[in-house]
Amino acid sequence: MAACLLLGSAVPTAFAEETKQEAASEKKEAASKVQLRQAANAIGAYVKWDQSTKEATVTYGDRVWIVRSGSVESTISGQPLKLTAAPRVEQGTLVVPWNDLCEALHIQAKWVNGKVEAEMSDWKTRASQFVMQFAAAADRPEMVEQIQSSLTPALKKAGHVYPIGMFAKQITTMFGQPTQLIQVTQTENDVHRNAAVSFKTDKGSVLSVVLRYAKDGLVDDMYFNFVPQGQYQAPSYDDKDAYREESIVIGEGEFKLPGTLTVPASGDGNYPVLVLVHGSGANDRDESIGSSKMFRDLSVGLAKQGIATIRYEKRTREYSYQSTAVPRFTVKEETIDDALHAVAWAAQDKRLNKQQIFVLGHSQGGMLVPRILAQDTAKAIRGAVVAAGPSGPLEDLMLTQFEGQLARAKESKLPEQAIAQLEAQVAAWKQSLQIIKNKEYTVDNYPANLPIGTPSWWFDFRDYYGGDIAKTQQVPMFLIQGDNDVQVGKEHLDGWKKALSARTNVAYKLYPKLNHVFVPYDKPSTGEEYKLPGNVPLDVITDMAKWIKTQS
Repeated sequence: MAACLLLGSAVPTAFAEETKQEAASEKKEAASKVQLRQAANAIGAYVKWDQSTKEATVTYGDRVWIVRSGSVESTISGQPLKLTAAPRVEQGTLVVPWNDLCEALHIQAKWVNGKVEAEMSDWKTRASQFVMQFAAAADRPEMVEQIQSSLTPALKKAGHVYPIGMFAKQITTMFGQPTQLIQVTQTENDVHRNAAVSFKTDKGSVLSVVLRYAKDGLVDDMYFNFVPQGQYQAPSYDDKDAYREESIVIGEGEFKLPGTLTVPASGDGNYPVLVLVHGSGANDRDESIGSSKMFRDLSVGLAKQGIATIRYEKRTREYSYQSTAVPRFTVKEETIDDALHAVAWAAQDKRLNKQQIFVLGHSQGGMLVPRILAQDTAKAIRGAVVAAGPSGPLEDLMLTQFEGQLARAKESKLPEQAIAQLEAQVAAWKQSLQIIKNKEYTVDNYPANLPIGTPSWWFDFRDYYGGDIAKTQQVPMFLIQGDNDVQVGKEHLDGWKKALSARTNVAYKLYPKLNHVFVPYDKPSTGEEYKLPGNVPLDVITDMAKWIKTQS
């Protein structure tokens, strides 16, 4: 009886264990399958369903995966891929094996609690998923919390000042919600690993963003491209045997910047060096504008004439989001501090002559040359070049630019809608000028939510005349200007001449046909020609080299 009881008690125990194993197996099998649309959308893959054929086409970058309900046969970019199990429609949606999806789309990730968890090494999936989560944060506050674990402490801190959800709303309002990944390309510099991500959106536009990853793999910043890249062509004087380039880091701490040192290939060192300071906007180290790269042209051209150069990413490009959260942000943080960091770097490099450090400022950077010299307490700068630098207040120049655009539109008889938009732009800026010029407001005292972008920046820089500072300075200067500049007219060179008339160590040069980026153009410049490939003429570089050498 005891044996029977023992046997009898053992049977249900074994049966229960077997049932438990079967349940676990079924659970594992269920967990290994995912809803195709849910999983694909999470990483920015686009799913198109054909009800007549029961086929789904999944597009993820350059990979196109076609699967059919009930069949283990599929194709990936035209090549056969046999699945481990047949997809099937469950509750109105196609369910596919997770591992097959990973293989087809070439991702390394796990499916955990209904979410994609990409491996750290899978930059493409991590980047595309982050963009999808960021965009979703525009309307879903919980997504802001979800992406916090992907951010560096510095970016989290910036998000407290300029909320990520608000930023996402602005971006998606402009471009639309991302719907299909186009591509992810990866580059690395001495500061960040960068993933350039582009998406198609539901507005039919292209959303392009560069995610900047810190060394620990967390997102440290985001840079959104609002202007498409042009088709740059190297100048005829670009002799790769005449120079060497190496990556450098400008500055230290939270806003250190990646840069490039270009030195002549010939000689034993002790080279004069020119630090290149950007104009307005979030410029890269080459100052890429349309299809031109003014700073790159200058670097390779001057190297051939025995002069080294330093160029670097602008702070508002490398730290685009973090810069918006800097309290009382001014041109000092935007431009001046980093220019002086570059000068300090030049002074410590043994290959460079620390007695012959020069600075070139282009456009807004040219305006700021006198302030850079004023804050050069080490007196390290031997001379300065101002290239197309406005001689008067930037806010007034912007009104001139807007009015010029409107006048050209009317002259060209553009559609009424286009003219109306330009008229609205002029009217809006005139209203902004009333705020900017209001002397009751200062860098340290202004009401919240003023509709002028970064108020502290404007109140620090308004009514600025560089010549008023430069007229009492002693550092030699060379001012150059194109006479076909639609942004900063040649009359600004006259403004500098008038302000500096008492000085004897200032040289000037006006170049025929050159536009704002110092590229020749036969027709009157409108800015549209920036799209055309062009280079800084060799005579500009030769004049600059001669002037630098005469200061030694």
